[in-house]
Amino acid sequence: MLRKLAVGGLKNRWKDYLILLSGLIISSAIFYLFETLATNSRFLHTNGKVVSFTGYIFNFGSILLMLITFVYLNYANSFLLNMRKHDYGLFMMLGAKKGKIGQLVWLETILIGILSTIVGIAVGILASSFVPRLLTKLLGITPKYYEPLWGKAILWTGFLYLGLFVLGAVFNTIVMVRKPALKLLKSEQTVSKNFMPWYLQLLQAFVGILLLIAGYWLISDSTILKQKTIPAALITLSLGSYFLFNASIIVIIDFLRKSHLAKRGLNTFTLGQLKYRIYDYTRILTVVSMLFALALGAITTGIGFRNSIENAAHAQSAYTMGIVEPSRQQKRLIGRLNIEKQNTYKLKATENAIYFDKQQLKNTPLQMVKFGNSLYNIKYVNQKISVFEKSSYEMMSFLPPDYSRHRLKIADKNVFKGINTKTETLFLFRVKNITNDYGLLQKLENTKDKNGVAIAEQMTANASVNGSFGSFKQLKTIFGGLEFMGIFLGIAFLAMLASCLMFKILSGAFMDVRRYQLLAKLGVRKRNLKWAIRKEIGILFVLPGALGVVHVLFGLKLFKVLLNNPYHAIWVPFTIFGLLYFGYYAVMVLMYERIVIKKKGQSD
Repeated sequence: MLRKLAVGGLKNRWKDYLILLSGLIISSAIFYLFETLATNSRFLHTNGKVVSFTGYIFNFGSILLMLITFVYLNYANSFLLNMRKHDYGLFMMLGAKKGKIGQLVWLETILIGILSTIVGIAVGILASSFVPRLLTKLLGITPKYYEPLWGKAILWTGFLYLGLFVLGAVFNTIVMVRKPALKLLKSEQTVSKNFMPWYLQLLQAFVGILLLIAGYWLISDSTILKQKTIPAALITLSLGSYFLFNASIIVIIDFLRKSHLAKRGLNTFTLGQLKYRIYDYTRILTVVSMLFALALGAITTGIGFRNSIENAAHAQSAYTMGIVEPSRQQKRLIGRLNIEKQNTYKLKATENAIYFDKQQLKNTPLQMVKFGNSLYNIKYVNQKISVFEKSSYEMMSFLPPDYSRHRLKIADKNVFKGINTKTETLFLFRVKNITNDYGLLQKLENTKDKNGVAIAEQMTANASVNGSFGSFKQLKTIFGGLEFMGIFLGIAFLAMLASCLMFKILSGAFMDVRRYQLLAKLGVRKRNLKWAIRKEIGILFVLPGALGVVHVLFGLKLFKVLLNNPYHAIWVPFTIFGLLYFGYYAVMVLMYERIVIKKKGQSD
């Protein structure tokens, strides 16, 4: 019997459950996606050390996603309980024991958890089939041994997400069995109107603004608290957002109701609706604003990492690549490159040492990277011979693997001539833009020089990077992994925040049916009713969105150390995210209109 009641409850309100759990389904799908990359040891080790490092990136993404999902699930649980309180109270009035009600709550919560997790894993498997293409594009590799259907990922996703629902089921059961039947029956009749005295509003507004200023100040200068900056900023910004919403919105609404704007159309009705329930929305608006900031920030920084690869690579070496005794094929490829700087040096190798001509180094100085006030503020300066003799690691990385154990020495012109070994030529060059010449540089790296050694083989043997192009490839893999993680985390956070806000708004829609029907009977046209709905829902979407954007604009300062310019082309992720957010708003409006506005019996 309990199973029938649980299944019947799910069937009757499947649309409500679908809205609420859509965020959880997307979250579990993306978690599964991350785990297919983080737990497949064969995939990580076969594709190189840098790809192996991305496993840590996706593990971090999984942990962050679980933490946010835990917070989201707490809100989902409260919504689930509120949705079924009346039904549970009715069951109690008809003679059902609290123990049976507790079992019913437990069963319904577990069924929802199993269903959403299974669907999430299925969506994750489908999404994983596109991962090889994404990895090829973002990381610059052709992945080997990647498995979209990965057993460990299924086990971890099922274990963690079902574990969260088990905890939620225990909490729901404890809360529900302690409430009397009459209170449950009247839960939908409770009034959320709870206005504060003006002096408490003023105090909360002042405290909220101070907390937001403190949070933005901590973000602007991360050296103050160092590793504690992010948790401190999250606490101050969350509390600041809550107090600001709780105190200022009522004041703004009262001001608007007294203005000429309130006299137009149904604005007075819309503002009254908002004032009536705004305190009930304070917590959800706070959560949504923080999730909005996390989602938009994740996508923005993810794209920002990709935009910083070029500059970060140029900061690693003054030369894009170095080749000893370039072959004809290599010379032809070099001739097609857009070269900014090139140097040629003669060298001689003995059993233990490699000699360079001191006079040639004076005439054509070797260049080095000099950093300014940041990682990306660099310039290329001529290197002194004394510095070159002390630090020869970069020069050695340009040489064949046979020379890896040799010592580098600078010899006078006459001494250099007297060394009775073969004279070889080292050609160094720097291109203007690695991204534009990436294909040619890739071919050049795989071709062999006159000694029969390819640069790719040289890098493998020396376990080192040949110039800024080698760094570019490594950074492309690492930053590409961060971009991959950031975009998918942003999607997950967006789905969770939207489903929370949508369900919260829809939970009050059935109470609004009579109000809109009354307006229709008084002669208000359906078009005006729809505009009133769009304005009311629009305000509830815009408020957390606007504050979330401000959070992101300050939060990007945290990434100045890692990103060349975290605000570069910021309009791209903001526009994409804004369109997705507007899509959720449009769906919300359509669903709300279908509930409160009937198709028949109203005039146009």
